[in-house]
Amino acid sequence: MAKRKRQSYYLAFDIGGTKVLAALVTMNFRVAAEKKIKVEPEKGRRIFLKTIEDAAAELLEDAGVSLKRIKAVGAGCPGIIRNPGGRILLSPNLPFLNGFELGRELKKKFGVPVAVENDVNTGLYGEQRFGAAQGKQHVLGIFMGTGVGGALILNGKIYHGALGAAGEIGHTYLIPPFMGISAVRPGTLEGLTGRMAISADSGLLLMQQKAPHLYEETGYDVRRIKSKSILRALKAGDKALGELIGEKARYLGLAMANAVNLLNPEMIVLGGGLVEALGASFVALSRQAMETFALPPLVRGVRVVGAKLGDYAIVLGAAGLAESEGKAKS
Repeated sequence: MAKRKRQSYYLAFDIGGTKVLAALVTMNFRVAAEKKIKVEPEKGRRIFLKTIEDAAAELLEDAGVSLKRIKAVGAGCPGIIRNPGGRILLSPNLPFLNGFELGRELKKKFGVPVAVENDVNTGLYGEQRFGAAQGKQHVLGIFMGTGVGGALILNGKIYHGALGAAGEIGHTYLIPPFMGISAVRPGTLEGLTGRMAISADSGLLLMQQKAPHLYEETGYDVRRIKSKSILRALKAGDKALGELIGEKARYLGLAMANAVNLLNPEMIVLGGGLVEALGASFVALSRQAMETFALPPLVRGVRVVGAKLGDYAIVLGAAGLAESEGKAKS
């Protein structure tokens, strides 16, 4: 393949518990090429790092770009990240990285400035630089997937807190444990609205024969309950399922109201598979609940929007952070 023009790029990584998305990002923040690779946590740190290095090499070769054209590297990684240095204090999804200075290792491998940040922080930063929250200075991000992740941008910058772990809204309680919620299903935002909670509650509707269209999609196998199957069942008319999703949206809205009263953001960005699948209706239900429970003067000007960047939020955010790191080192 003929080489691209000798322009410069950022190399960006979205590191997850089961896969890594590597992306070549232009200096004006467009994804020029990408490669997804499977992560095998059971093989440990050395194989993980070699997998990332090999993926980057294949990505550059396929794109016809030499390593000399890479100006900086950025990575979003799950866990508590201590900067400067990109040291991973704790990563529940990738425990073999606990205590590891990922930023220093990536700098050694690629020879350019490196930025490493928590993945949810990185995704919200991407939305604030290039997506739904572009230009906003006080933003809360809530991303609903297997868990419920949160991130904060205050005064235009990622807010890390004392230990680098600020924004864990998924672990805030909406129903205190002494009110009868079991240890298996804690009354946290994540325990009430995460993927496991939605699958379990939807599965109960299946057993009660109250979700016939969802049954056509999944049978009684709760492992097959995904955001898109829920959406199709809702469109087909599963009323009880609609009531369940409405309940989840109200729990989310209550958590948003608490955050509004505490932090006074100007915008809340909602993302993740469920939000992307259900779209504006889910966002609107959450916003209505937020407006019911938050202080009127604080909530009046808060915009609630869906994330725009989808799968590219983290790699674009990582590229933006890489740009800042490169400028700081120049």
